[in-house]
Amino acid sequence: MLVSSLCMVGYDGPAPGLEIWPAQAAYCRRDVALASFNHSLAMARKADALGFDWVSVSEHHYAPYIMTPNPCVMAAALAQVTRRARIALLGPLVPLNNPVRLAEELAMVDMLSGGRLVVLFLRGTPNEHQTYDTDANSTRAMTQEGIDLIIKAWTEDSPFAWDGDQFQFSTVSVWPRTVQTPHPPVFGSGNSDESVRFAATRRMGIAFSFAPPDVVRNWVALYHAEANKAGWQPGPEHILYRGIAYAAPSDAQAFDEMGAFFGAKATEQAQIQQQTLGGPPVVPLILEPYFVGGPDTLKGRFEAIRDCGVGVVDLAWGVGAPAQREAAMDCFAQGVLETAQGL
Repeated sequence: MLVSSLCMVGYDGPAPGLEIWPAQAAYCRRDVALASFNHSLAMARKADALGFDWVSVSEHHYAPYIMTPNPCVMAAALAQVTRRARIALLGPLVPLNNPVRLAEELAMVDMLSGGRLVVLFLRGTPNEHQTYDTDANSTRAMTQEGIDLIIKAWTEDSPFAWDGDQFQFSTVSVWPRTVQTPHPPVFGSGNSDESVRFAATRRMGIAFSFAPPDVVRNWVALYHAEANKAGWQPGPEHILYRGIAYAAPSDAQAFDEMGAFFGAKATEQAQIQQQTLGGPPVVPLILEPYFVGGPDTLKGRFEAIRDCGVGVVDLAWGVGAPAQREAAMDCFAQGVLETAQGL
C-alpha cells in the first residue's frame, strides 16, 4: 500500500470554518498565512524524508482551510523541497480551469519534479463553481470533456483542433511534454456511480474522500465491474482514499487531543459566526476521523481499508497546531508507516 501526506496549507489562525463561504479576506493576516505556507512546505519535506510515498495538494478557493487556489504553483514548490516522493495533485478542478492551460502547467510540474507527477482531476463542490461564476449545470460535462482534452494534449504528436460541446480550440500543441510516457498516472472521482463508470471506461484510477469503508467497498465493486466491461483489470494502486489523520502513542491520547482541538475550534467558530453571516453555504462534508488513534488502531484501519480494495491512502493532517501535526506525523512514521506500506 502507498501512503501519501496531504500538504493542506491550512490557515493557522482564527478564520471562518467550512460552513462560511466565501471567507472574508479580512481574517487573513499576511504573517500568519506566510507562516502557514512555510510550515506546510516543512511538513512536505518531513514526509519525504520519513519515507512517505506521495505528498499531495488540492485546489480550493476563497477559504482558509486549504489555501491553494492554484495547486500547480504549490506542486512546483513541493517538487523543489522533496526529492523522492511523488507529487500528487488531488486535484485540479477542471471546470474552473482552461484545460489546455492545465495540461501545460501539469507538464511543467512533471518536468520540475523529474517525472514524479500524479493527477486526480475533479469537478469540485457546488460552492467552488461560484468562484468564477461557472455554470453549475455544465460542470460534469466540462470535467469529463476536459479530461479527454488534457489526455489528448499530452499524447498527440502534432498540433490539433478541438471542437467539443464544452471547449473549442483552433490549435493545441502542448510544450513541454510530460517526462512520463505516455503521461502521468491519472485518477478521477469515485464519489458517484456516474463518475466511477467514467473513470473505469477511461482506464483511470478512482479516488474517495472521507467516506465510510462500506460505501467505499460498494463503489470499488462497481469500478471493477465497469472496468471489466471496458476490457481491463485495475489493481489496488488505482484506488485512492483520503482520510483525516492524527497519530499518538495511545488511542486515549489521540482522541483527547483531537477533541480538545475541535472543541477549541468550535468555540472560535461560534465567535466568528456571530460576526460573519458569510455568503452561499458550503455543502457539509462528513469528515470521518478514520485514521485517528494509537499505532495498533491505525494498523487495523489500514488493513480494513486495504480489504475494501484501496491501494493508496492520502492522510490529511488537519488536527492540532503546527507542532502537534509534526509530532503526529513522526508518531505515525515510527509506529505505522512501514506496516501500512507492507500491506
